[in-house]
Amino acid sequence: MNKNILTIAAMILLLSIGIGIGWGFQTTVFPSSTSSISTMQTSSVTPSNAPYMLTLVEIMQNLWNSSAGMQPKFFVLGGHGLESSANISLPANRLIQLTIISYDTPEPNATDAEGVVSGTVGGTVYVINGTLASGTANVTMAMATDWGHNVTAVPASELAHTFTIQQLGINIPVVAGSTVIAYVDIHQTGKFTWVCLTPCGLGDNGLAGAMDTPGWMMGNVEVS
Repeated sequence: MNKNILTIAAMILLLSIGIGIGWGFQTTVFPSSTSSISTMQTSSVTPSNAPYMLTLVEIMQNLWNSSAGMQPKFFVLGGHGLESSANISLPANRLIQLTIISYDTPEPNATDAEGVVSGTVGGTVYVINGTLASGTANVTMAMATDWGHNVTAVPASELAHTFTIQQLGINIPVVAGSTVIAYVDIHQTGKFTWVCLTPCGLGDNGLAGAMDTPGWMMGNVEVS
């Protein structure tokens, strides 16, 4: 009698567990693998209307050779730190945010004409002061009221270099010891040359050395 009661009880218990498991499968909502993948992809994709980001760093003290001494040089700030600026790739038909950080002093041979902004959205660059590596001021107060504002030109007294793509009509003045941010939108594909217009290299005219060497003060730009 006791054995029969225990057997019946065991059967009832197993039946209850089976019903519970079955009910659990019916009421549990499992996440769709498709929706999970879609969510992950959406969170990692850059919106199509977001600007393409290019950051350049310009440094004045780079050893050219033991006899010539130091020369200025542009670097691309990339995923592995400071990378060569000899070949730069840019997208066509997309807004580009170009940030140039200068650790340099004003170029004594610069002219006001070289400081005129062209080829950017609105014909301006945004100027942020205070990127000098030594932490001391190396620019005059001539642009003090323009720091933190958009400007259409930079006076020669504040100009370190330029980042210029003449074939595309783009000229971005580099303010000494400061950061400039420019927006450009290129609708032409092809290979172009970027240069610095201020004579800051070697030779009597300052146009040799870094000025005519890819990855220093000039290089190639491929727009595609």
